[in-house]
Amino acid sequence: MSIPGKEVTTETAVRVDGNGGQMVATEVVIERTRSQGKKKKRKTSKGLKNLDKAHDNASRAMEHLSASVSDGLKTYRREQKASAEKKKDGALRDLMKNSGKAASDSLKTLSKVPLDLTRTIDNKRNRKQVRAVARFIAGPLGR
Repeated sequence: MSIPGKEVTTETAVRVDGNGGQMVATEVVIERTRSQGKKKKRKTSKGLKNLDKAHDNASRAMEHLSASVSDGLKTYRREQKASAEKKKDGALRDLMKNSGKAASDSLKTLSKVPLDLTRTIDNKRNRKQVRAVARFIAGPLGR
């Protein structure tokens, strides 16, 4: 039997049964996971390495963006339901308060997006280009 990532062995154990003195064979299956060792390297060509990292960071930013919207709406719905149960027309009375709480929760998650985007832009090649432009703009007086 072959299972990917696992080493499976079958052992047969023979023992003497206590009642009639008969020999009984039992089959035991032992599963062991192979030691994984190092984490596998990502397969990306050298020329596309920066683009791949930029794609990762941009997709992470989009994930945080959608999560922030989801968090805000969950909070709003929860608070709206609680307000409606507490008092008559409570959902409408507490509209601003509930919206504020929802916006607060949404902004907590949304605050991760700028960092994700700066990770996309900030790399060795871009820093070198910024220095070159800064030197050019400063001209001979800046040196």
